[in-house]
Amino acid sequence: MSQFVSLPGPACPPATTGGIAAVDLLTIDAKGLQSRLADGEFTSLDLARKCLTQIQKHDGHLHAMIKTTPIRILEETASSLDRERADGIVRGPLHGIPILVKDVVDTPTLGLPTTAGSFALLSSKARKDAKIIDRLIPAGLIILGKTNLSFCNSRGSDMPSGWSAVGGQVQSAYIVGGVDPTDSKDGHSSPSGSSSGSAVGVSAGYAPLAIGTETDASLVCPAGRAALYTIKPTIGLVSQEGIMPISHHFDTAGPMTKSVHDLAALLDVLAAGPRSESFTASLTGSWSDISVAVLDPEEWKFPEDWVKPVEGAEAQINREIRRAYDVIKSKAKMFVNNVDLVSVDELALDGESSEGIVMMVDLKRNLNTYLANFEESEVRSLLDVINYNLKHADKELPPHHPRQDRFIDSQNHTISPEVYERHLQHLRHVARDRGVERVLDTYGVDVVLGPTDSGLTSMAAAGGYPLCAMPLSYLDYNGRPFGVSAIAGRGRDDLLVKVMSAWEATFPGRKPPPALV
Repeated sequence: MSQFVSLPGPACPPATTGGIAAVDLLTIDAKGLQSRLADGEFTSLDLARKCLTQIQKHDGHLHAMIKTTPIRILEETASSLDRERADGIVRGPLHGIPILVKDVVDTPTLGLPTTAGSFALLSSKARKDAKIIDRLIPAGLIILGKTNLSFCNSRGSDMPSGWSAVGGQVQSAYIVGGVDPTDSKDGHSSPSGSSSGSAVGVSAGYAPLAIGTETDASLVCPAGRAALYTIKPTIGLVSQEGIMPISHHFDTAGPMTKSVHDLAALLDVLAAGPRSESFTASLTGSWSDISVAVLDPEEWKFPEDWVKPVEGAEAQINREIRRAYDVIKSKAKMFVNNVDLVSVDELALDGESSEGIVMMVDLKRNLNTYLANFEESEVRSLLDVINYNLKHADKELPPHHPRQDRFIDSQNHTISPEVYERHLQHLRHVARDRGVERVLDTYGVDVVLGPTDSGLTSMAAAGGYPLCAMPLSYLDYNGRPFGVSAIAGRGRDDLLVKVMSAWEATFPGRKPPPALV
């Protein structure tokens, strides 16, 4: 745990009496907690204290947290929500429920900086809370603190998933021994990133809910490694105002939860635009009116330099995903096997990654605008961050991952607006016209399913599509969870909630981390 994490002292004694003592934070979801709060078994103050005790117990190893909210604010918030409940006022299904927020979301009213895990931003202060915080607090959620991350996986090409200078290396709650130093960036011992802390925090019982963000893979892959449900919403569904950006074309925040009901209820809160009905209306638990296409797991997977092969592990993943496909085939309205979705290799143009080009240009432009608007900060631009890292290389650029080449490339790029636009339009054309839209239209299906650790994440980023992750099983090799993702048409986030609901009703429930039980 970082030395900068604020944990409860004598003012917040462990909750060990009454109904709260019997609550298993590793398994209970927000819906279950809400039911018990409504029955008066315990209070939100009891619950917040128990969650803080869980953080204190495990984060010395897991490093999922950057900083917890000052105890005075937590206790005042929880007590106020308890008084409202006692007076018959319940703001909604998440009233009095604790939540974690990735440390790229502005939270000045909570007394928390937005650091992205960098010492350069440790003393930062945003002018106002992010728009999503302005939605979470009125909904009655208790923000416990900010979670660890890898600086949006954007700093250096050698940066492992889930590492930050301030927070250290996030460890999976499922893998005894932690990240193998000889493993690849997103190998089987990795929690994956960049929303690693949010995923690990929920799986370890710190809170039943968390907010992560994704540019490409940063929600779905950490959720897949933590046996959680998540969705990268359609770009634009969730406001990005007040969230540290990488690319306005690809970025979005999203929920990470143990259950689909929790995900739908939290997505209702996060969604920026008006909706005619709640996402919970999609919780049918049935495949009967869903037409499904699936991708070959032997073809759709991350390259070996991302996920270092382990004897037997890949075979198990392929075998269990195919078994899941067979089950869905017997239940779905229609099923199409091994569809020919265009390869992510086609997202390249003239030998260069179009996604990489767009992100490289967007990073400097977006980050400069974001940092310049801070009320207080040591750094005001990407160049300031680069120079800070050089000056404090012992902390920010340690020997085990000393590069910031992606920052430098973004700062020094000479890409013209015409070339930038050409790459952006190429991404849209391949991902949409030749990719997802073609498959959905050609085969008459609603969704496409494939391994979570696959190029589906890049298809979603390139096309602006919603993408979800669903837990499936656990590696015999080391116990790490793996799962399946689904992609749907733009604006069909409700359909993905429906798919997740059907998945949850079909396959065995997720297991908590054995080492923490």
